[in-house]
Amino acid sequence: MKNRFVPEYTRKRPHFLRAGARLFVTCRLFGSIPKSDLHKLDKKYQEQIQLLEKRNPPDKELQLYLLQRAWFLEYDEMLHKIKTGPFWLAKPEIAKTLVDQLWRYHEKWYRLEAYTILSNHFHALLDFSVQVTPEGHIDEKNYHNLDKVIGLVKGASGFYANKILGRTKQSFWQEGYYDRYIRDAQHASSTINYIKQNPVKAGICLHWQEHPFTWAK
Repeated sequence: MKNRFVPEYTRKRPHFLRAGARLFVTCRLFGSIPKSDLHKLDKKYQEQIQLLEKRNPPDKELQLYLLQRAWFLEYDEMLHKIKTGPFWLAKPEIAKTLVDQLWRYHEKWYRLEAYTILSNHFHALLDFSVQVTPEGHIDEKNYHNLDKVIGLVKGASGFYANKILGRTKQSFWQEGYYDRYIRDAQHASSTINYIKQNPVKAGICLHWQEHPFTWAK
């Protein structure tokens, strides 16, 4: 935040960091997708977005949302199907370092509502309303947004994971993350279901409760 409270802003891809929001977030391991594959995916959707901007239809916002959703689903599918490493998170002792960090800030800066940890990425649903008073007030000076929190989670879990792997000064997590602002209760419900079904979709288990690193409140 650079010492300034910014409840919402965008970067290369939209990142809506509204104060007190519920946010779906995805992070992946460093080098988990070849740069050339990611470039092709980005180019494909940038071209479609440019065409949408030119047409400027009445439902442009909806069409943009659908394009962003399609990009993410293809991106997530890529992570599931990729055959080359790294797949460090498949190791239970390493997945546990991430679980520990996700719970570390529960009820402090967010409420952890769901997560699933796959071999090369994870999804989580975080509710930042815990930092908002019942009267709707926010401590702007001490507010921890998604950028700050994910940096802490990734930093600590990556440190402990590399220690287990016997690695030093090597990147564990890919820089950045994907996030989606949760609009309402129905959107939250579908997001939790998506998180729970992710290991089933990946072929790890037949029922999400069989996967030890999937949890939903």
